Amino acid sequence: MRWPGHRLAVSLFLSVIAIWIAVMAVLMRQASLPHEASGPMLAVFEPGTPPDDIFAKLTIAGARPIRETAFGFIWVVAGDEPGLAGRLAAQGAIGAYRELPLNPSIAGCFALADAKITEYTGL
Repeated sequence: MRWPGHRLAVSLFLSVIAIWIAVMAVLMRQASLPHEASGPMLAVFEPGTPPDDIFAKLTIAGARPIRETAFGFIWVVAGDEPGLAGRLAAQGAIGAYRELPLNPSIAGCFALADAKITEYTGL
């Protein structure tokens, strides 16, 4: 039994996913902070990097770790000295972004809940 329609559907699905990944890669590269940036930011490392290694790299770069996100390879950090984003890149960070580099509506209820918790606790 042959299913010719499925081949078309799978090809279309894979094409859409490939285009989406390419567009997201370009958008995330454009959203990254310049190397001379400082202040609070998200530091993104390779997925699978052990948290102890990330913490060491953050402190070597002169960043003040604030918290780890739900993804273990993304940390919220801060630093007042100019060039923090560049020092993070030198320590192996894939990119540095201001918090929530994507539209918060993508996160849906979770973004709203996180904002309310932050409002009440001041964290």
